[in-house]
Amino acid sequence: MLPRLLLLSSVSLTLAAHARADAEYREIVAPFLEKHCMNCHDADTARAGFRMDTLGGDFTAGNNAGLWKEVMDRINSGEMPPKKKARPEAKESFAVVSWIAQQLAETTKRAQGAGGRVPLRRLNRVEYANTVSDLFSLDPQYARRIEKELPADGQVGGFDRGAAALFMDEGQLAQYMAVADMLLDEAVFMEQPQTQKLAWDAVREKWIHGIGVSWKDGTGKVVDDNPTPEFIASLKEPLARIQVDDNNEANAAAHRYVPHGPMAFAVKNGGVEYLSGGNNYRSHDNQRSVFHQHDWAKKGVTRDGWYRLRFKAGAFAGEGGEKQKEVKLVMEYCYGSPIQVVKGVVIDAPLEAPKDYEILVYLEQGPPGMDRSWNLAWDNGNKDVVIENPAFQAVQWAPVLAAGDIEKALLEKKPADQIAALRKKSEAALAAAARNRKNFAGPLWIYDPELDPAKRPRLWMGPMEWEGPLMEWPPQGRTALLPEVAERSDVEYVREVFRRFLPRAYRRPALEEEVESVAQWTLLSKNERQLSLEQAVREGVKNVLCSPAFLYLGGERGSGDGVKAKTADQQPLDPWQLASRLSYLLWSGPPDDRLRALAADGKLGAAAVLREEVKRMIADPKAGEFVRSFAGQWLSVRNFDNGTPPNRDVYGHYDDALRESSRREPLEFFSEVLRRDLPATSFLESDFLVINERLAKHYGIEGVTGDDFRRVATPADGRRGGVLGMAGILTFLADGSRTLPVRRAVWVLDALWNQPVPPPPPNAGNLPAIKEKNLSVRSRLDQHRLSENCASCHDRVDPFGLALENYDATGHWRDRQNGEGMSGNDDDPALDVSGQLSGGRNFATVQEFKARLLDEKKFFIKGFTEKLLCYALGRPINYGDYPVVEQITTHAAQHEYRLQEIIQATVASPFFTSK
Repeated sequence: MLPRLLLLSSVSLTLAAHARADAEYREIVAPFLEKHCMNCHDADTARAGFRMDTLGGDFTAGNNAGLWKEVMDRINSGEMPPKKKARPEAKESFAVVSWIAQQLAETTKRAQGAGGRVPLRRLNRVEYANTVSDLFSLDPQYARRIEKELPADGQVGGFDRGAAALFMDEGQLAQYMAVADMLLDEAVFMEQPQTQKLAWDAVREKWIHGIGVSWKDGTGKVVDDNPTPEFIASLKEPLARIQVDDNNEANAAAHRYVPHGPMAFAVKNGGVEYLSGGNNYRSHDNQRSVFHQHDWAKKGVTRDGWYRLRFKAGAFAGEGGEKQKEVKLVMEYCYGSPIQVVKGVVIDAPLEAPKDYEILVYLEQGPPGMDRSWNLAWDNGNKDVVIENPAFQAVQWAPVLAAGDIEKALLEKKPADQIAALRKKSEAALAAAARNRKNFAGPLWIYDPELDPAKRPRLWMGPMEWEGPLMEWPPQGRTALLPEVAERSDVEYVREVFRRFLPRAYRRPALEEEVESVAQWTLLSKNERQLSLEQAVREGVKNVLCSPAFLYLGGERGSGDGVKAKTADQQPLDPWQLASRLSYLLWSGPPDDRLRALAADGKLGAAAVLREEVKRMIADPKAGEFVRSFAGQWLSVRNFDNGTPPNRDVYGHYDDALRESSRREPLEFFSEVLRRDLPATSFLESDFLVINERLAKHYGIEGVTGDDFRRVATPADGRRGGVLGMAGILTFLADGSRTLPVRRAVWVLDALWNQPVPPPPPNAGNLPAIKEKNLSVRSRLDQHRLSENCASCHDRVDPFGLALENYDATGHWRDRQNGEGMSGNDDDPALDVSGQLSGGRNFATVQEFKARLLDEKKFFIKGFTEKLLCYALGRPINYGDYPVVEQITTHAAQHEYRLQEIIQATVASPFFTSK
């Protein structure tokens, strides 16, 4: 009876305290707000995006506690009400501040009493893919396929680990069942796939597109049957076809044949030597296709897996002014599709001594009916050694150019007599082209007189072989499940199978009744459906993969050996739960053998052991998943594809290589900071970059060669360093043709300061594009800020984006406005990136801007800690969590803000180790 009375007494006291707080709010706080705050912060004005009319007295609702703390801080500092407004009496302000402080203290106590609970949640799709990959020893590439098969997860606080967004409904469960079927059928219990071996000899095969060569037989009849390169090499007088009648291509009489002229290839030493140009087809990125078996992708890719392309090749990179750095052969599979693969190899063997090369790639089959493309191409320097004879080509192009002149004149509404003259010119050009097709004597192709063929790059290729899919048989996942399937099929064997499997699937010791339940269900399926033992075990495994014990985190149930709960509200995690929480934080996957062993021994909870495990796990390659998941979301890398890519007509230097390198740079940089345990302030400014050759070229840095990323010193000009000078981020925060400083500013405040900017008022409108006036983006923003309501928010936000205006829509450095019809030349506006941060610190350049950010690094460290804690706990960080945030940031300050120390303090925090 006494506990019940105590509980009732506690409830009564709590209700009385709430009633008293409500009365004080009505009598003291609400009148103060109405008198001094509502004029600027109600629904109509919402100055700086801050509304007080919706800020109630319940400090536990949403982020009310954090907003009330901001109100308290502004009143204490004298910032609010503004100096131009009537000032409240000191005792009024004190009463309001005291009330807020008291409510904040009560909120903190309640949050701490709840133990910073981490809610039960399901695996997100990355974690699911990594977990089944670990269970069945799947290829990492196949794990990414599984990831894509599951629907995108919702986010909480910018991360896909929040329980509130990781719901489970009927549709979600059906998807998990479908994916379980897929991975079990394709990667564990499938039939042994047949490895195909295909061969291609370009010398003796007809090229699918045709080589454009005809010939005369012994009777003098022209044969136009797409001969092989070997046959073409034997011809003394190869011919080229000209279509005389544009409207009657099928009629043989509509064709003429003239001498062909030089070829863009030569048959030598049992292979084909390609000149850098001619009538071999162009590929993406302006590369030249070589003769190859075009349908290998269709008939050769029979399932997801690894495929090998072998060939003999040699190259000449050119000499003198025609010399290239290297000759690279590139394989493109399903280019432009979601399953695209592009991989190249540098051909470093000389023409006279070719050697064997190999390209090993993981290819996905794609959905049924997909038209899978495949292409081989090489970089020829974008110069055609063999060109169409200008005596023919120029005459044939004249009507096209004339038609363009007419179209332009019509659009510009030129006088009728000018248009009539252009039409007459067009008719004359058409007549001349028709005569030219009938009378041109050839040759149709000639060497470009401005180039020296002997000095241009060349590529020699011999026979090619295709092999795949390449895979281990039987798969490890099956042999681990059923090591004795051929010898045993008894009931006890089924129990043994699941005694081994369930602890790894559930990430904890399995109870005997759980083993028995799955075993009996498996045997029931076997008997009722007349399944083989292997088929029945497959059904049992699928059952496990769709069970709550597998799909959910936070609910791992120990074997009874866990630490006893200290209170009913705050309970320490048992060792198995702690092992899972740690592994899914740092690896986005299940615990390994060492973590499981420490959990079984009950040693994992010891502070020293936990610290060593964090250090070990960060050093493990699987920590790349932490980089991919945490940094990929924190730095918006996952969203890069959702942005508007740069307009390549405006930014001609932007290519696929720059796009891919820009995507990798933030993650490579984060990995470097993590691996070397560097200060987290490196994200604001650093004396190093992590880049490859393509990015170095974009940044104007010399001495970096190759596609591999490596650490290099930042240039002395200070334009790069930290994340704010990274091309990928800056491109994502543009619209493809111009920079968006407000968007960049909002990103900086949210990602780096964890101070999300409220959405603009409905009538704010977008910043207009430049029309006629030669204005910089800053000048247009200045006009936008003429409205007092707009200025209140933009004055705080804009400096964080205008400071980055030296980076254009591709992250390339500029000193003058470009994009939107401007080229960044001397006639375009010079950029002014100066500004002032809210703390009153001024800057004139982006270098000074980053220095000012470092001056205020405490805000960044706090924001970064809140982001990391949100990611680690799977829930938003509220005011009641600030004591732990302060504990982590204090620890970080004592250790030079090193990234690993921030992670260590997060893992050691009571919120992470309790439930």
